[in-house]
Amino acid sequence: MKKIKLALVGCAGRMGQQIIKELQNFSRIDLIAAIEDKNSKFLDRKIKKINITNDKELAFKEVNTIIDFSQPESTLETVRYAAKLKKKLVIGTTGLNYSQISKIKNASKKIAIVFAPNMSIGINLLMKFVEKASNILFSNNTSVEILDIHHKNKKDAPSGTALALATAVAEGKSFNIKNKSTMKPNKIRKKQLGKINFYCKRRGNIIGDHSVIFTNNGEEIELKHRGFNRSIYSLGAIKAVIWLSKQKKGFFNMSDVLGIS
Repeated sequence: MKKIKLALVGCAGRMGQQIIKELQNFSRIDLIAAIEDKNSKFLDRKIKKINITNDKELAFKEVNTIIDFSQPESTLETVRYAAKLKKKLVIGTTGLNYSQISKIKNASKKIAIVFAPNMSIGINLLMKFVEKASNILFSNNTSVEILDIHHKNKKDAPSGTALALATAVAEGKSFNIKNKSTMKPNKIRKKQLGKINFYCKRRGNIIGDHSVIFTNNGEEIELKHRGFNRSIYSLGAIKAVIWLSKQKKGFFNMSDVLGIS
């Protein structure tokens, strides 16, 4: 079986470190390149005997697959180089807006890309449950709350996971999400009939708690996921890398990787 030669963008971050830890259990994957931002204090240090660099173009020439857990602008730069050099790409970066995601989709016409704001198997199952629940429950007489709780250092709110859950609500009932939500977090919890509202909290070291709550006059249904450690995300990313090795081009998500329909 052909070896996967991997570059990791965001190698010194929380997710980057967790992925490196998990890779020791996957003999088929060799970490070849470790990349950080040009302003990172980790530049020129070593991870697993690999020099950390900010030269993406040079680093990507040595690999066939890239994982990117960085920041939106850095991820778009990764996408440009990956498309230019015809490299497969797994993106776990959150906080990307719809315009940026559109650019990623455009690049997928040339290369294979898995884009997933959350790579947890449980979260991706939750998205499917939410989509099916929305198809049955959502109406102008139903409110939807998305609770989005993360650690104190997480910058984006709503998180990429919360936005993906909102998208699942919209897809379940086939409506444009922008017609039902401001896509911004509320300072207090709010129930509005026929609307999707976000309530975001950033505190402590919480890995990720997400709930989608459907409420009408007669009942309330809550679908919830809680993450206990980051291995749920890193294992998902590695699973995506292995699955992507068989794809030539296209825009995929974790439902594709996991075979969830």
